[in-house]
Amino acid sequence: MSKRKLVVATIALLLANFMGGLDATIVNTALPEIVSDLQGIRYLGWISSLFLLGTAVSTVLWGRIADIFGNKRIFQVATLIFVFSSLVGGLATSMLTLIIARGFMGIGAGGMVSIPFIIYAKLYPDVVKRAHALARVIAAYTLSTVIGPIIGGFIVDYYSWHWAFLINLPIGILAIIMLQFSYYEDKQSQIVTKFDYLGASTLSMALIFLLFAGDALAVSQLRAITLLILGFGSLGIFVAVESHLDNPLIPIKLLSDWKIQSQNVIMFLMNGFFICYSIYSPMWAQGLLGTSATRAGMTQITSSVLLLIGTRLTANLMRNIPAKKIVKIGLISVFLSAISLIIATQNSPYWWLMMSGAFEGFGVGLAFTPMQVSIQDGVKAELVNVSTTFGLLSRTLGQTLRTCLESYKGPNNLLQS
Repeated sequence: MSKRKLVVATIALLLANFMGGLDATIVNTALPEIVSDLQGIRYLGWISSLFLLGTAVSTVLWGRIADIFGNKRIFQVATLIFVFSSLVGGLATSMLTLIIARGFMGIGAGGMVSIPFIIYAKLYPDVVKRAHALARVIAAYTLSTVIGPIIGGFIVDYYSWHWAFLINLPIGILAIIMLQFSYYEDKQSQIVTKFDYLGASTLSMALIFLLFAGDALAVSQLRAITLLILGFGSLGIFVAVESHLDNPLIPIKLLSDWKIQSQNVIMFLMNGFFICYSIYSPMWAQGLLGTSATRAGMTQITSSVLLLIGTRLTANLMRNIPAKKIVKIGLISVFLSAISLIIATQNSPYWWLMMSGAFEGFGVGLAFTPMQVSIQDGVKAELVNVSTTFGLLSRTLGQTLRTCLESYKGPNNLLQS
């Protein structure tokens, strides 16, 4: 690729990452207005949890489909699904329509957000250059999380929440067009294989059972236990099926690689806390501190800015400091953020939320890049797609389970307060 096409392709992928972050932060800020307009406070948690459920279930599937049809084509298809679903969500007149649209948005986001990380590995085979590319990814995401709450608050205060979804249309279409004319995929590099329908079905069922079990914990322990049993049973069937296939959805040798899976566990836990802060800090500011939607959205600024700083530092630190040490420092920062929220009370000031966000953003920024690079470079070339998407699945599961656990208990109590 020429340098110009490399830049254009990178920008196209960055737009997808930007749009993913923009959607999350705008919608989170607009949630009180949405449930008020559509009279659906009891379904508040579904707006976020169903989106994350669709993302979780589809992420690994998109990676394997891309092995068959190519990363570029599948990225464009996933982005089109996200854009069209955004249009439906923006025109929704009922909570049911909006929730269904959010589910399909999640399915599209599963490929729209994960496939770019696979393409980055092909565009930037050098580890250090890829670290800098990933820093730009975080920069795009950070920019969206900085301006997203502000835009979301502005939209809610002066226009309509519908535009929180409709804004995705021009961004998504532009990303598709730019990648079409800048990135030409080498067909010989694609892995031609049959899709594992049985493995995909059993894994999807397992994820659905487990995620709904997290939601059921706030309603019925019996229902939660039943769903957990069904979920783990489906996982057992999935592992048994995969161990006897030549082209499994997720190779057993990848699942048994503790060096890779330990990092996925860390991503699971870290991103669970990350989503909790991004969803509930604006609600905390509005519901308990009585701020406007715009000022509530600004609680994300310190998290976003420190996330960017942490990521930029990591790209340079990786030249001289072991990745393991960088990840440890990041996790300590995330831990301090969690402690600050544990000891917070209803009378805690606005700046306390901002301080907690600073520790959280800085820690995630430090830890993400070295783990993402390791997950891709620590496996054989034919496993890069599935290792990348499985790592992103771990992140999404952490976010989704935490959202499901609090879908009824947390948001409702906070808004009613």
